[in-house]
Amino acid sequence: TTKPQRITFPSTSITFNMSFMDKFKKAGRSLVDTGAKTMLKADIAFLEREIKQRKQKFGVEVYDSMQLLEVDNDMPIEEKEQKIRVAFDRARKDIAVIQAKIECKKEEIAVLEAEMLAAAQGGDQTYAGDMAIPPSSGNVIISGHPSEMEYGMK
Repeated sequence: TTKPQRITFPSTSITFNMSFMDKFKKAGRSLVDTGAKTMLKADIAFLEREIKQRKQKFGVEVYDSMQLLEVDNDMPIEEKEQKIRVAFDRARKDIAVIQAKIECKKEEIAVLEAEMLAAAQGGDQTYAGDMAIPPSSGNVIISGHPSEMEYGMK
């Protein structure tokens, strides 16, 4: 029996080096993607804190308004209710804007995770258009001012 001969071509060395560089690039890209994901999660945490602060501000506004309105006996009840409704509508609009930002950040995280998964499976992660991007939550953002909308209350 004869042993198979081993033949080495110069291109094999180049292929090995390219493969090593590809792995190095993928590792670097993974690190960058992980950092971006962490930044997005931090952004979400800050936005959630902003929502909490806005709700607290709303509570203070309503309390102060109700305290003043309780003393003002000349003002009709409907007008008092309207003042409180306006404060609520402003707070709801502000919170909706922040929630939309959170939703965008969550979708960015989902895209990054899809790209990272594709890269881990050996796919090309440079173009996100061919990734399976999850659908949004279905929240509808209305750009009109809440005072212009009807809430089913008359």
